[in-house]
Amino acid sequence: MKIFFSLFTILFVCVSFNTHAQEDPKKITLEEYIDLVKENHPYFKKEQLSVEVEQKQAESLLGAQDWLLSVTPSYSYLGRGSAPEYNANELYRTGIEAGLGRPIWNTGGRVDLSLTTGYTRMDTDLGLSTAYRHGVAATYTQPLLQNWKGKLDRLEYELSGYTIDYTQVQAYENEENFLLDVSVRFLDWAYYREEAAIREKRLEIARRGLEQVKNRYEANLVDRVDVLRSEDAVRLSEQGLVFARSQSRAKQAELAVIADNEEIYGRMPIYDLYRFVMLPETDEVMTEMKSRSRMLETFDILRDQLVYQRGGVKDQERATLDLSVTAGLYGRDEAFGDSLEIYHPDASVSLVFAKPLGGNTVKGQLEKLETQISLIDEEKKSLERELEASMINLLVRIQDMENILDLNRKQIESAREKTKEELKLYNQGRGQLTFVIQSEDGEEEALLTYAGNAYLYQTLMLQYMALLDKLLVVE
Repeated sequence: MKIFFSLFTILFVCVSFNTHAQEDPKKITLEEYIDLVKENHPYFKKEQLSVEVEQKQAESLLGAQDWLLSVTPSYSYLGRGSAPEYNANELYRTGIEAGLGRPIWNTGGRVDLSLTTGYTRMDTDLGLSTAYRHGVAATYTQPLLQNWKGKLDRLEYELSGYTIDYTQVQAYENEENFLLDVSVRFLDWAYYREEAAIREKRLEIARRGLEQVKNRYEANLVDRVDVLRSEDAVRLSEQGLVFARSQSRAKQAELAVIADNEEIYGRMPIYDLYRFVMLPETDEVMTEMKSRSRMLETFDILRDQLVYQRGGVKDQERATLDLSVTAGLYGRDEAFGDSLEIYHPDASVSLVFAKPLGGNTVKGQLEKLETQISLIDEEKKSLERELEASMINLLVRIQDMENILDLNRKQIESAREKTKEELKLYNQGRGQLTFVIQSEDGEEEALLTYAGNAYLYQTLMLQYMALLDKLLVVE
């Protein structure tokens, strides 16, 4: 049963591939395929979700400036041990205070509103006395030195903005590397199809050679071993063609899964393997790389974040000098109704000064931040050196590959000229068809070598584009 199931599965896969292969393939470019991947692959959504996480975290910090409502009911009893301080034998108090307050980030100040109501009963030597008290008040506190204009209040929230920027740039860099991998796979697919086309021609040439050798063998012009050798050549060509087609179909299936699009099975990759790109001078390339590099940008963001944090710590070195102003209206009476006439004003002004002595904590934090900034600077220099080394490596390899491709083109041209001459001799009766066929096969071999080197050149160009952060277009 297991054997039957395995055979059925293999048959089903083969039929599926054949069905896709029999369809008239439509063309698809690398840019079109990348658009499909960006639309359908979860990797891009995952990277952007990491940015959204940081954004939501930053938004949660805005809650620090929300209004805060507080309600405080209270009841107290003072007996003969404490009540005499109020000229009473016993004292009962009950009341409730409601408050509403919030910090003002733009100024660094804080506003508090309060509503109070209470009832007091005192048992004195003169008798029982009661009083109701109600009032409303407002208090505003403004820092004059430390936290001026709310620098410290906003510090954590504004630092989170740098974290969001860093996460976004890191997400773009990850997406760029992912697209490089996908682009190379697409290039693989295009190369395998090109290789299959060349090997198909080589197989035709090998079959023509076998037919010609058989004819000569029947005419007793060659030995049986020559026929066997030609048959081996045909079989080797067939194996090479089957392998190239297999790699092409496998890569096609792989790309279809990555893009989550079965239409890829009916598509044909369009990629100019033999396209030559004129690169700028090395100095221009290095300057462009440093100006575009997202990896270097991440260090700039981290440094700016540390510098801004250093400004917040320096603000903590300043003394605290807070001006507080309170004003309210109150009403008090033995009768509840009369106590609601709250038009008696109260007011107070205070100035609070505080200055920590020594300052070792702030000093240590500043020294730590200065060291971290220096570390970031050195890490950026180190990365610049690494990027320069990688780029110069690529440029040298690209230049050498261009020279190799130029030699390949000359080799192909030479092989074609040789084929023309062999064919001319054959038509004049001074040559053999075997030499013509061998020359044609040599021409296809040169084309196959040229295609392989062109594939390596295009791979280097994709790495070059990725190092310049040009594969991912950020709108």
